Amino acid sequence: SAETGCGRHILTTRVHARSQCTLMAFPAQLLPCPQPSDNLREILQNVAKPHGVTNMRKLGHLNNFIKLLISVGHCEEKFGFTYEEIIICLRLALLNEAKEVRAAGLRVLRYLIRDSNVLQKVLRLQVDYLIARCIDIQQSNEGERTQALRLVRKMITVNALLFPSSVTNSLIAVGTDGLQERDRMVRAAIAIVCELALKNPEVVANRGGLSTILKSVIDCQLSRINEALITTILHLLNHPHTRKYVRNDVELEQILAPFTDFHYRHNADTSETQLKEDRDARFLSSRMAIVAAFRSWSGIINLCRAGNSGIQSLIGLLSIPNVEVRKGLMEVLYEIFRLPLPIITQDFTEALLSVDPSRCQDSWRLSDGFVAAEAKVLLPHRARSRPDLMDNYLALVLAAFISSCLLEGLVEVVTSSEDQISVRATILLGELLHMANTILPHSHSHHLHCLPTLINMAASFDIPKEKRLQPLESVSGPHCPQVCVCTPPERDTHDTEEALMLNLRDSQILNHKQNLDWNWLLIATILKWPNVNLRNNKDEQMHKFVRRLLYFYRPSSKLYAGLELDHPKARQLTVVGCQFIEFLIESDEDGQAYLEELVKDMVAWLSLSSGLKPDRCLQSNGLLTTLSQHYFLFLGTLSAHPNGVKLLEKCSLFQSLLNLCSVKNQDAVLKLAVSTLDYSTDGLARVILSKILTAATDTCRLYATKHLRVLLRAGVEFFSNWGMELLVTQLHDHSKAVSMEALDILDEACEDKANLHALIQLKPALTHLGDKGLLLLLRFLSIPKGFSYLNERGYVSKQLDRWQKEYNLKYVDLIEEQLNEALTTYRKPVDGDNYVRRSNQRLQRPNVYLPVHLYGQLVHDKTGCHLLETQSVVPDLSYTVRSPMLDTWEGIKQLKAALWALGNIGSSNWGLNLLQEENVIPDILALAQHCEVLSVRGTCVYVVGVISKTRQGCEVLKQYGWDTVRHSRQTLWPVTPEEVDKPMTSELSSVPSTLSLNSESTSSRHNSESESQPSELTMKLFTRQQGQFLLSTSSMLDQSDDASFYLRSKPMKDRSPFTILASTRFVRNRFLNSLSLPSKKLRSTSDPKSMGGSRTPTEPKLGGLRRNRTVTEPSIYSSSQGDVFTNLHK
Repeated sequence: SAETGCGRHILTTRVHARSQCTLMAFPAQLLPCPQPSDNLREILQNVAKPHGVTNMRKLGHLNNFIKLLISVGHCEEKFGFTYEEIIICLRLALLNEAKEVRAAGLRVLRYLIRDSNVLQKVLRLQVDYLIARCIDIQQSNEGERTQALRLVRKMITVNALLFPSSVTNSLIAVGTDGLQERDRMVRAAIAIVCELALKNPEVVANRGGLSTILKSVIDCQLSRINEALITTILHLLNHPHTRKYVRNDVELEQILAPFTDFHYRHNADTSETQLKEDRDARFLSSRMAIVAAFRSWSGIINLCRAGNSGIQSLIGLLSIPNVEVRKGLMEVLYEIFRLPLPIITQDFTEALLSVDPSRCQDSWRLSDGFVAAEAKVLLPHRARSRPDLMDNYLALVLAAFISSCLLEGLVEVVTSSEDQISVRATILLGELLHMANTILPHSHSHHLHCLPTLINMAASFDIPKEKRLQPLESVSGPHCPQVCVCTPPERDTHDTEEALMLNLRDSQILNHKQNLDWNWLLIATILKWPNVNLRNNKDEQMHKFVRRLLYFYRPSSKLYAGLELDHPKARQLTVVGCQFIEFLIESDEDGQAYLEELVKDMVAWLSLSSGLKPDRCLQSNGLLTTLSQHYFLFLGTLSAHPNGVKLLEKCSLFQSLLNLCSVKNQDAVLKLAVSTLDYSTDGLARVILSKILTAATDTCRLYATKHLRVLLRAGVEFFSNWGMELLVTQLHDHSKAVSMEALDILDEACEDKANLHALIQLKPALTHLGDKGLLLLLRFLSIPKGFSYLNERGYVSKQLDRWQKEYNLKYVDLIEEQLNEALTTYRKPVDGDNYVRRSNQRLQRPNVYLPVHLYGQLVHDKTGCHLLETQSVVPDLSYTVRSPMLDTWEGIKQLKAALWALGNIGSSNWGLNLLQEENVIPDILALAQHCEVLSVRGTCVYVVGVISKTRQGCEVLKQYGWDTVRHSRQTLWPVTPEEVDKPMTSELSSVPSTLSLNSESTSSRHNSESESQPSELTMKLFTRQQGQFLLSTSSMLDQSDDASFYLRSKPMKDRSPFTILASTRFVRNRFLNSLSLPSKKLRSTSDPKSMGGSRTPTEPKLGGLRRNRTVTEPSIYSSSQGDVFTNLHK
């Protein structure tokens, strides 16, 4: 008991002492005094006393000071003290021996500094040296140093121009040497230095801060941080007022040092054992920085200067046989041109397959984006007339690299490197040649395909045989197009029956029970045998053959359905199954019984999902991992045939799917149903799609909405009649993700006039969808019907006022945000969050189509042009261009807004006439060449591209020395008019009429940018190269218009979108997500509906054109597809 009593006494003493200490340290309640000045006097007296007040009590008073500031506000009259007196007292807290008190003093100063006046007084009293002392103090005082850095950021926010050099020195010191000392504050210090460099570059540059930033770039292997650091330097290079702080040929070129200096050592104390690892890390950092530099106009212009530029230094390294440098540069070039990087291998075919755009990706799985995600990547966008700004960027960079002898450098790598690097260089060479053939004007690209070095080396007998093989394979391998058109072998009538029986026997299906050991290649041959079906062949062996196959594919047998998706024969078995379905359909009554038996079994298997104990294959794990999901391909094949639809109705398949729409946890089944049914005819398939769009879960509704984009891009017949109505319905979905997806698809659908007319007819409500809904509504103005509809409601005049006041500036933010998201790690804020987000994932070749502009839509009709003319829109914008205010960012933004507005006005012949009357085009070109703000030059690049969308715009620009591309970016075999090579003249009448527009159009139909007239041109880029300008344009030719220029087989009838996908080069003989449907019968060339069957009077004739062959088209044939035959289209 004595021990217990002693323990209680000690515990009571501790509690009493702790409570006393707490009361002394944290006086939470201020004394009830009549004036706040009394409270403040007591606080300052206790803080300033050198003796008699404990540190804990001082800490409590400092915390109370913040509460007083919050409650009273910043008012010297209420304080009873001047700011100088308060700062003098608080300054003593920063000299206290306790780090907690110093941290509290820094925190109080952060709350006290609210404007430049207070900050000036703090600096006049030399408090900045105490702040610098707190930053430089030992690393263990993280709390104090954190408060110091937060105070520093507050000083920058209040007035960065007053920022003291003393604190700058401390920040730069931490950023320079902190990494070697393992200082945890080094990244925070570097971030503050970057922020300060943007707002007060002079103080940072004078203290050597820019070198610290560039050193940190080579230290950082995180792409988001690396990009943010190098972007700081690029921002300073953008404006002439800040460009003077960056030394030419010194600062920015530091990021090239790991590549250009073979003895580069980032830190002098790096040991020899760590040198290899350290060098790899510097290569990675340098690669990220170089790519980020080429994503901005500042970086491109500074690294591509004439003379001894950074780009020439990089390309020159390709001629030096250094394996590490060549490998690193290959990765840099692949990333700059947004090309997928092949795997490291000596097998050329394996490397090609690794970058095949149709290779299966994780996001294409049934549990993820499935067919909708795959089609969005593989199927081309519907835009024919809207410029893709990424083409502008890539053509500019490509022209710069080609002029610096990149192709010759790659040839050197191909012929003198080891196999792995040579394979990568060969693929890159082919990709760049194809890109040049597509997006560069003929005058800048026609000489690129000669490749004299490779040809000479491959043909020279002075070089050893093993050395000749590499250039020979490079020339004959990836670049030579291969055409694989497989047709059934011709057979004599008398031996057809004998050969069929021989194949039946050799297939082992009649006498072998091991299903997977059957010869499935022969089985596929039998099913596709000419004129062989159950109707024409009554042989018992054929019926036995069918019964064996039927049993194998029946879900109840679980032979086919139980196989895993990754089974080696999975794809082959699915293709044969689809062929088996078509075989039974073609057999009419004889195959009807077998087919009905199979379908009933499928329906019974499907109906199990609504029971209490669903079958394993219908549960999420089974359906996601087994071939049971491929049964929907069989059902989709049936839905594409009239007899098949009748059979599905008879067996209640559609009713089963409708029942599943209201059952929970059936997302996978409904996604499969949406993706495989045929919607080309009005029927129950569309009813099911409509039901899923409106009645299923949020996930299913979103996927079904995304699938409408697949149907749009696949060209399903009469989509405007029914698809547009479904999309308009989705605009009112309670899920924002669904409504915004539908809005995005509608924007793409309106590239087709038929869809735009259908949308206007539906008169949708779009104002609730924000700015994106407004932009879609503006599309109505591009045709007379829509203009009348909106003008009658007074909408046009209101929008003109809004655009002049605010939306022109918003347009600049919109388009630059899209470009930033496509070119950098920047990602759009989520739901109004202003926090800048960045992602480590880089998008592969994103598209940035020009957003809709009010003026760009009005100029498609003479009435709209007259409206712009009466309001003097063009003269006002021209004045802004001729008298720009480049000293402020607001003035630069006003200039960019004017440039984009003029570019959109010049996108049609009507609007171009307005620009010519004002004579503003020469002023735009002058800005593009000589503007001191480099980002304005970039804006002019895009604007001139928009102006050259029409033939008249191309010819106007041609007078100033700008060249244009005369083919679509989607054209596989570009052809160039002979007249393009002729010397340029100033007479518009001398321009060939082979690809011409009516410059004196009298109707909005010929004036409109989105009419698919084969003579219209769409400009995509311009750049300056060695004193000559080039424009990369794409004609708005539909592929159906220039069919005569391609080597293609007979086009097929568009019955099902999935048969289209299965037969195009995008999926390389396989259906989406490794699923395949059999091809439909091909229409003969005599069919008037055929794409190549006839030619319109305005279509260019081959006689006046010269084929400009590309040597980089990939082969359609793959060795892994030997058992699948598909006619080549396109």
